[in-house]
Amino acid sequence: MRLLFWNTYKNPKINDYIASIVQEKNIDILITAEYSADENELSQKLIEIGIPLTKTCNIGCNRISMWTNFINVSPATQNNHYSIQIINNEFIICGLHLPTDLHGDYSNERHLEMTSIINDVNNLSSEINSKKIILVGDMNEMPYNQGCLNADGFHGLPVLNAQDSKYRTVNGKCYKKYYNPMWNLFGNFHYPPGTYYYNNSRLHNPMWYMFDQVIISQELIPFFNNENLEIITDCYLGDLFDNKMHPNKNISDHFPIFCEILEEI
Repeated sequence: MRLLFWNTYKNPKINDYIASIVQEKNIDILITAEYSADENELSQKLIEIGIPLTKTCNIGCNRISMWTNFINVSPATQNNHYSIQIINNEFIICGLHLPTDLHGDYSNERHLEMTSIINDVNNLSSEINSKKIILVGDMNEMPYNQGCLNADGFHGLPVLNAQDSKYRTVNGKCYKKYYNPMWNLFGNFHYPPGTYYYNNSRLHNPMWYMFDQVIISQELIPFFNNENLEIITDCYLGDLFDNKMHPNKNISDHFPIFCEILEEI
């Protein structure tokens, strides 16, 4: 299962770039945020490159769009900020785009939304008897911020093995652990050091942000292809960055991310 997520910055001419990456990476599941281009045009371009993807039902969620080549797809919870789909009766995939802090501090509201999401996917996991969970999207916060890391949020740990205990107890309550591999892409040992760049005059500003993330359940760790986790910076059409090596806002202000879940090991 090869998955691509991209916040497309409401670019009405983004479809050629999407199709280019879908072709290059042989994508099975495409998830977008802030998509405002022509869906019919995108579908036709995907057919032309030989990778026809069908849009999933996401009535009730206008911020996330999802396309896939899987036939057995059932919609679960659809919310203004997230769309949950069940694939092949076993994979629970939640595409999300959470509130931003660019116009004020919405960390509490975002954390509340994350608590709702994790409750929904955990309840659905019990309902369909599957623990194969993927959370992917624009979190609008860093992996080390409260919503992504807190036990009552996504609980996305930087280090987690398949053999580790599945829960952590805080004040007598058990919380399921998740793994966030995006921690491995931080820093300047490789380019880029994040998926979003923003420079302002505030004292606290890392400038590079890892807003776009994939977080997986512990049960998927043996199947997660760590070597293929990637922040994409170019495609067949050319670079996705500008002359300062920041995301090119003429294309999108975010870099897309790519990951792969192996069917067997």
